[in-house]
Amino acid sequence: MSPPPQPTVAALQATASPESKKTSGPSAPTLAEVQEAVTRVYLNAVVIDTSRGEPFIVGDFNGDGSEDIAVVVKPAKGALPKLNSEYANWIVEDPQKVVTLDPNKSVQPSPGAQEPVRVQQGDLLLLILHGYRQAGWRDELARQTFLLRNAIGENIRAQSLDEASRAAGGKGAQLRLPGDVIRERLKGQDGFLYWASAKYAWHQ
Repeated sequence: MSPPPQPTVAALQATASPESKKTSGPSAPTLAEVQEAVTRVYLNAVVIDTSRGEPFIVGDFNGDGSEDIAVVVKPAKGALPKLNSEYANWIVEDPQKVVTLDPNKSVQPSPGAQEPVRVQQGDLLLLILHGYRQAGWRDELARQTFLLRNAIGENIRAQSLDEASRAAGGKGAQLRLPGDVIRERLKGQDGFLYWASAKYAWHQ
């Protein structure tokens, strides 16, 4: 008697359980890909700080389901007029000066008039590029971007809000955030940067 026919690869895949099927997420970014994305928006106005072991992190920082990227950069020589132009395609902010709503207070402080944040030569900046569609920050149409001053600290990494809150002993748990946060130690204080509807704010 001849042995029974062996199932084909296609048949095995068709009968595999959902748990056995692995979904592949976005691949880890390379420096060349990150440079391409930065140049797409900023041309030659900023330079990636490659002195750091890993000058970029990825996450869904604004919670829209598309992968974003945060990159440590420096102003290029002679680029300050372009970086600070009112017609620039990016938003310059200082997250430590952003006034956000306190969910525990019924009366909220008025943010008042604030001077525009301006990039200075020698600044170390955190560039955040929001992703677009399935390709995320790699998409040619991904253009929404922020330049954050006073936002570069130590041990920068992406975390979910739950992870960051647990690590901080529950602090920050009252926030209701749509995406990941950028956890770090900034000026000797542990905390994270988070998307506050239209700006990036610092939570200590």
